[in-house]
Amino acid sequence: MNKQYILYVDDEEPNLVAFRAIFRREFNVLTATSAEEGRQKLDDNPEIKVVISDYLMKGITGIEFFESILEKHPYIIRIILTGFADQTAMLDSINKARVYRFLSKPWNEYDLRQTILSAIELYDARRDIAKHQKDIETSYIDLNQFVHKASNEMRSTLVSMHGIVRLAKLENPAPELMSYWPILEKGILQIDLQLRNIIEQYEANQKIGTLNQVDFEQLLNRCLKALEGFQDLSNITIKSVIRTVEPFYNDQFRIQLVLSNLLNYVGEQINPDKGTINLDIEIIDAPGGVLILFTDDGMGMDNEELEGLFELIISKGNSQDISLYLVKQAIENMQGTVEVTSIAGEGTSFNIFIPNKKKEIHANSTH
Repeated sequence: MNKQYILYVDDEEPNLVAFRAIFRREFNVLTATSAEEGRQKLDDNPEIKVVISDYLMKGITGIEFFESILEKHPYIIRIILTGFADQTAMLDSINKARVYRFLSKPWNEYDLRQTILSAIELYDARRDIAKHQKDIETSYIDLNQFVHKASNEMRSTLVSMHGIVRLAKLENPAPELMSYWPILEKGILQIDLQLRNIIEQYEANQKIGTLNQVDFEQLLNRCLKALEGFQDLSNITIKSVIRTVEPFYNDQFRIQLVLSNLLNYVGEQINPDKGTINLDIEIIDAPGGVLILFTDDGMGMDNEELEGLFELIISKGNSQDISLYLVKQAIENMQGTVEVTSIAGEGTSFNIFIPNKKKEIHANSTH
């Protein structure tokens, strides 16, 4: 079995000699008589897993030495040896320099050996966890890219299928077939909605932390145009009022996801007795951000439905369950809030607040 590398830093040469004599058969022992030399040994020997330092050295403490190597050598396990029973120093070591153990001098050979062995095990465990974490992150990125690509390809196929269904409705109006077209068309639209959610969520996640100036009128028109290209909006009357004066900054990709899914949700709320629905959209300035108000006169819902509105419930096979879950997730990711009021048979109102990140943009631009 290969001997593990450890480093002992102490400005008293006799201590280094004694340490090396006792532990050289079990470990590859490196020593240094100063913090500067210790840092150089760490840079030259990436195999080092454990660093032991005397607490009180000339011009620097063991805590300060360990603090100086934290960023460059985060996984190395740190042990302090001291002849002082100083509780404050002990706490400082643990809090500031992430010290693994605090041992008293003169040290006991057995205790120090066991501490070093435990430290090596901890080092190996930390490196294994870090490696697995990196592997998981890589797999997650690969999976997201695959899902995004597959969703785009499936959307292209669905658009073609939807075009064929529309054409078939016009060219083959046989009564025995007419009842099937709406069912097929609705299924296509629901699948397309979920694929759009996947695509938009992926694209939003690729731009996490990116703040853009948002033109709400342009963004709303874009969402409506995208919906018109795949869904009949003739039975939805939309009135929009946009009154925003203050330049607004936030994640426009997530805002687009919110608007798109709310528009789709309203389309699902048409009262069968009426056959139409009215939707009022208001986007107005508010202290610290904007308010987005969606109010419709559709089917509405009772209190029980309202309580679970944003839950991720896939088993129902209901498209808006996933859509509204993504709406709330996107709003929370923007540090916003959403409130919903609804009356069964009369309609639903969404009251959304999204904060303006203009100050953050300004702060970043001055650095």
